[in-house]
Amino acid sequence: MKPVDFKQSTKVLQRPSTMAESECQSLPVWNDGKQCVSCWKATFKERLKILFTGKVWLGVLAGKTQPPVFVSGERVFGRTPLKARILAFVAEIKEGIIGIWENVKEAAKQPDKRKHFIVGLAISLVFGSLLGWWVGFIVGSLAGIVKEWWDSKGHGKVEAMDAIFTFIGAACAIPFSVLFHFLIW
Repeated sequence: MKPVDFKQSTKVLQRPSTMAESECQSLPVWNDGKQCVSCWKATFKERLKILFTGKVWLGVLAGKTQPPVFVSGERVFGRTPLKARILAFVAEIKEGIIGIWENVKEAAKQPDKRKHFIVGLAISLVFGSLLGWWVGFIVGSLAGIVKEWWDSKGHGKVEAMDAIFTFIGAACAIPFSVLFHFLIW
């Protein structure tokens, strides 16, 4: 179905800037403050279904934006097309990764998190250089876990980000541990 511009329309709901024209079009509506009414043109296939079944079913798949991003007069109870599901999944994953990145970026500004990073890096570098990079990474990561356990016993403030920054520090030491391990042995 396609939205139709009609003469009684009082507003035009614009598509979000994050969506392409093929995903969402501008939607002309009549609005009296209580409801929005829009006009839609059915495709030939949808007209045949209406003619023979006598029913009109509108499926509206609204994401986090308005106007609706998908309107169909057929397959209302069927699954969304595979491509649309994959794109929605990828968009959700991308949004989650961006959110995590923003949290880590904000936390990196705190001196406490930088100390945890340096401790994880140093422990991993020492043990990794002497015993192998994987031992260094495990010992560096365990240091973060032990510190959080110690904090949970009432000796400090428990924060998952502290352990995460220790893991990141331990992971960043891996290339240097490999290099030093080969130079030492």
